[in-house]
Amino acid sequence: MTQYAKADTERSSRGPYMGMAVFFLLLIVIGILFLVPKLRHRDDLEAEAKVAAGPPMVLATKLQQGDPRGHIELPATVQAFEQTPIYARTSGYVKARYVDIGDRVHKGQLLAEIEDPQTAQALMQAKATVLQQKAQLQQMEANASLSKVTNERWQGLVKQGVVSQQDADQRSAQAGADVANVAAAKANIASGEANVRSLTDQASFSKVIAPFDGVILSRGIDRGSLISSGSQNSVTEMFTVGQADRVRVFTNVPQASASGLANGHVAKVTFRELPGKIYTGTIARTSQSIDPTTRTLLVEVDLKNDGRILPGMYATVGFDLPGNIASGLVLLPANGLVIRLAGPQAVVVDGNNIAHFRKIVLGRDLGTVTEVVSGLQAGDVVVLSPGDAVTDGAKVQPQLQK
Repeated sequence: MTQYAKADTERSSRGPYMGMAVFFLLLIVIGILFLVPKLRHRDDLEAEAKVAAGPPMVLATKLQQGDPRGHIELPATVQAFEQTPIYARTSGYVKARYVDIGDRVHKGQLLAEIEDPQTAQALMQAKATVLQQKAQLQQMEANASLSKVTNERWQGLVKQGVVSQQDADQRSAQAGADVANVAAAKANIASGEANVRSLTDQASFSKVIAPFDGVILSRGIDRGSLISSGSQNSVTEMFTVGQADRVRVFTNVPQASASGLANGHVAKVTFRELPGKIYTGTIARTSQSIDPTTRTLLVEVDLKNDGRILPGMYATVGFDLPGNIASGLVLLPANGLVIRLAGPQAVVVDGNNIAHFRKIVLGRDLGTVTEVVSGLQAGDVVVLSPGDAVTDGAKVQPQLQK
């Protein structure tokens, strides 16, 4: 086959493929020429729709100024006015228990008795020792009296020359020694009596008494229980006594509201379990310092108990805050606050209905609203729950919420 014949054969085999390629290329050109006008027409329709619809409609509100007096409600905990655990001061077995949980007791009332035979025996021995020492003192006082008389006689005889000076000096020394023995005996008796008093006090600890009027809040012993003296962790607590005629209500006030509270300030205390009942009390004391961990001030409110308040209850305490620099500020609804990386902001609508993102400084969080220290003024129109359509500088159509 010649070279020209081979070339004709190759061209004839590529002919169908080239035709198909040209056909598909023509289809693509026709499709582009057909779709471009439609896409342009769609964009024109969207632009016309936006112009016809106007700016995006947003829900807005006009800011109000807060009450300069202010009010705050905080969770609180109730404790007995006086509450103390009672531990044994002597070791032994519980001989008797006279009270139980919930019993009302009076100061000095006998709560329990502890059987302590060792202390009782030691007390009896100490008393017997004191009696023995007193008998010895009488004997020594008699000896001292006799030595004194004998010495006086020998001193008279030595002047007459009947006895030697050496014998007279011995009698004088004996009289002095007997006097010293009397003094030592008296000191021993004083020491013995002190030991008796100590053991008597120790024996009195076998009777456990109430330190003040109150209620038995807990009991950790029963008759026959073996207990040890002291208050270490391993020692059994006998009772817990609390005075519940008055109660202490403790709450933690945030730093932003703490400056307006002082002793004597009125507080309203309520309990979920006592609906409709409002207890009025006063601030008895504060910690006078801000806890660096929670940034709160510990406040105690004292209340009279009508018998329905139980120590350990959960309460709500309300305070009317006095007017100060930090109160009476603009109140921003919670859904008007925008939190971004730049910090808290709000979307303000100006007189031309243009939205502006404005940085703000927040004050107290009052729940549904938040105080704004700076950045907003009373009367500003703020967008509520701004969506993605609201951008800085965009025109909006505000719908004021009443």
